[in-house]
Amino acid sequence: MRVGIIAPIKFLDKYCITDIQYCLPKLLVEDERYCKFYKERKRKKDTIILDCRKVGWRRSPEDFRTIELAMGLLKPDLVIVPSFMFNKEASDEMVISFRSEFPGLKKVVKCLEGASRDEIKEASGVWAVPSHMYKYLGTLSLSPDTIFIENHLSLNELDNREGILVTSLPVRLGLQGRILSDYRPSPSSLLFYEEEDKYPKVTAKNVKDTIEYYKEEK
Repeated sequence: MRVGIIAPIKFLDKYCITDIQYCLPKLLVEDERYCKFYKERKRKKDTIILDCRKVGWRRSPEDFRTIELAMGLLKPDLVIVPSFMFNKEASDEMVISFRSEFPGLKKVVKCLEGASRDEIKEASGVWAVPSHMYKYLGTLSLSPDTIFIENHLSLNELDNREGILVTSLPVRLGLQGRILSDYRPSPSSLLFYEEEDKYPKVTAKNVKDTIEYYKEEK
């Protein structure tokens, strides 16, 4: 499993140290530091994943404009299409809308959504799989290029899977002074404008241990 780390803007250089980089369109457009970091990683030939799942709740022309601006700034290697949590039908419709808005895009990854295992049982190939869908994976024949978005609970929830994982879990735990094995209760959501890293040695070790964990054959 290849790993990309998600971190607050202030700590991107410190913790996003692999060749997989995950970013959000709104922050690329609105924050110069964020955009500069990912442009530099693009120059270094890292794989850049632009996640457009949740630009805004309206899915309006304004949202598509934000995505368009972000793609113009960065030219990502992979683009994850917007989706609706647990709603397969609405997500499928969004794929059609997205492709019509950006007809030239070739490296587009659909997001796996559905309200039950039955709704996704035919899924195969390359998908972006958000953590709320992990419980439905079962024995799906997903591509080794599948993108897994976040750790819902712990590192071992993706054992025996191949692909790319982008995760903030080691950072979120580290910012609270917690090591990887101390994952319950689940730490709060990542704040991209977090300014304080009280336990940098813990966070750095969490990041290193996460990368090492997924290097092994699981």
